[in-house]
Amino acid sequence: MSVQTAAAPTTTEPPGPAARRQPLFDNAKFAAVALVVCAHTWMPLLEVDRTVAAAVLTIAAFSMPVFITLCGWFARPRPGRPQVDGARLISQLAVPYLVFQLLYNLVGMALEKRLAPIRLLEPRWLTWFLLSLLVWRLSVPLWTALRHPLPVAILISAGSGAMAAFPEELALGRTLGFLPWFVLGLVLRPGHLALLRRPAVRRGAPLALAAVFATVWLAAPKLLNPGWVEYTQSAAELHVGYPLWVGVRLALAALSLVAGAAFLALLPDHRTRWTALGGASLYVYLLHGLPLKLVQASGIYHARALHHWYTALPLLGACALTLAVLLATPAAVRFFGPLVQPRLGALLTPRSAEPVHPHGQP
Repeated sequence: MSVQTAAAPTTTEPPGPAARRQPLFDNAKFAAVALVVCAHTWMPLLEVDRTVAAAVLTIAAFSMPVFITLCGWFARPRPGRPQVDGARLISQLAVPYLVFQLLYNLVGMALEKRLAPIRLLEPRWLTWFLLSLLVWRLSVPLWTALRHPLPVAILISAGSGAMAAFPEELALGRTLGFLPWFVLGLVLRPGHLALLRRPAVRRGAPLALAAVFATVWLAAPKLLNPGWVEYTQSAAELHVGYPLWVGVRLALAALSLVAGAAFLALLPDHRTRWTALGGASLYVYLLHGLPLKLVQASGIYHARALHHWYTALPLLGACALTLAVLLATPAAVRFFGPLVQPRLGALLTPRSAEPVHPHGQP
C-alpha cells in the first residue's frame, strides 16, 4: 500500500470553518493515516511472519479505503461552492503532486545510485494518491449526475481487472480500483454515519475487526502479493483468471467495508488530545515515505529480532505512530507547509486563494 486512501487538511484553520469541524472526522483522518504509516512500516516483513502479514493486510484493506471515503465525503457538492473548483485543485493537489513527484524521484535516484528520467504522469511511491485524488475530484460532476453512481463505480473498478496490465500513467490501477470508495464518500449521508454510533454497533465493532483479522490470517498465504490490497495489479499480472480476480477483490472489498465501519464505530466523536492532529493527515501521508525509505535502505529489516510478530508489531508500530504524531505537529506543519500547501496567492484569483483544506473540508 504505498497507501490507499483518500481520497486531509492542515492544523491552522480560519476561525469560521474551524467552528464547524466535527471531531469524529479529524479523529478518523488521523487514526486512518497513522495506520497507513504502520502498514507501510511493517510491509517489508510481509513474508517473514504470518501474523505480521495478517496485520499488514488487514490494516491495508481498510485504512486507505476509509481515508479515500473521507475524501469523497468532503468533495460532496455544497451550496455556494462549485463542484469542481479549478483553483483549489491546483493549490491542493496539482502543485503538491509536482513538488513531491520531483522530491521522491530525486530521493529514489539517490538511494538507487542511478539517474533516471522523471515522468510526471507516472507517480513515484506515495504521489499516486494526489494524482488519483485529482482525477476523482475532477469527475465529481459525472457521479452527481448519475442516479446510481456507486454501482457504476463498482462495475468500472471490477472491469479494470480484465486489462492485460495497468499502465503506470495516472496510477490507473489504483485510480480505478479505489474509485468506489471515493464515490461511496460522495453518496454517504449523515444518517449513514449515525448508524455507526448506535451502542449495539459499537459493542459489536471489536468482534467484527477480530473476525476480519482471523479471515485474513487464514487467507494470508494466498494474499502475500500486496497487489491484492494495494489495487496495483490486474488479473493477468497476478497470474489468476479474471473471474477469480473479481471474486477475491469483491471479498476483500466486503472485508474492507466491515472493518472500516467497525473502525469508525470505535472512534470517539468528541475532541481528544489527538483530534487536532487529524487536520494534518495529508502532511503525515506525504512525508512519512521519506524516512521510511531511508530506514529500509539501512538494512534494519534484516535484524532477526524483527522476524517475530511479538517484536516487529510493537517495536515498529511504536516507531510508526511516533513518526505520524511528529509529522502532524504544528511545528512540522509550519516547516513543511511550503511543500504540502504552497501559497499560490499571486497566481490564483483572490477568492480561490483563501486558505483551504486539502480534502475540501469546509
